[in-house]
Amino acid sequence: MSTSVDKSRRSPRLSAAESRARILAAARRGFTRAGYDTVGVREIAADAGVDPAMLPRLFGSKEALFAEIANRAFSLEPAFEGPLEGLGARVARHLLGPIEKPPSAEFDEFAFLLRSVGSPVAAPILSRALHAHFVGPLSERISGADAELRAALVTAYVLGFAVLRAALGSPVIDDGDPELIVARLGNAIQECLSETRTGPGSSRAATGPKARGRSP
Repeated sequence: MSTSVDKSRRSPRLSAAESRARILAAARRGFTRAGYDTVGVREIAADAGVDPAMLPRLFGSKEALFAEIANRAFSLEPAFEGPLEGLGARVARHLLGPIEKPPSAEFDEFAFLLRSVGSPVAAPILSRALHAHFVGPLSERISGADAELRAALVTAYVLGFAVLRAALGSPVIDDGDPELIVARLGNAIQECLSETRTGPGSSRAATGPKARGRSP
């Protein structure tokens, strides 16, 4: 693949803001398509139609450019809005929605994450961005004891399900009863959203006869 700048696409009249926007768009496309380690500065510049020197001048480095995109990539989706009651089922139903982004979509956040998660440089950047812009806001939303941990567990459910369904493929899930999937996955997510634990060792589980000092 040629890494030379396409002069027909480059304009000497581009402002710094226009060059910056072009580079960001080209980098999103490149990182989403091939991942952080594979896409180079010259390739991004060529796709953007700017001089390669503009990238370090405007962003500092490829790593800083990737971090800027990552920090804009993750946010709570509309499925996480609304009352906390029933939120697990709403998120589960959202996860069963269309896998492919519509042609009009400018950026696929999941593909962006998946293509670069194996990079020793990109992975820590992705983790920080995901925790800052998804786990953190979700923990504030659900509040209470262990909110950050519970938010991280919800994120693990969401990403794990998305990887299995969209990246690896799962005929079991594809052929499964959607309502059963929503019920089971929704319950698991709702358990993490709830501040009151219902499993072994929880305060609710310790209300049986023995816990009250009575014989069985």
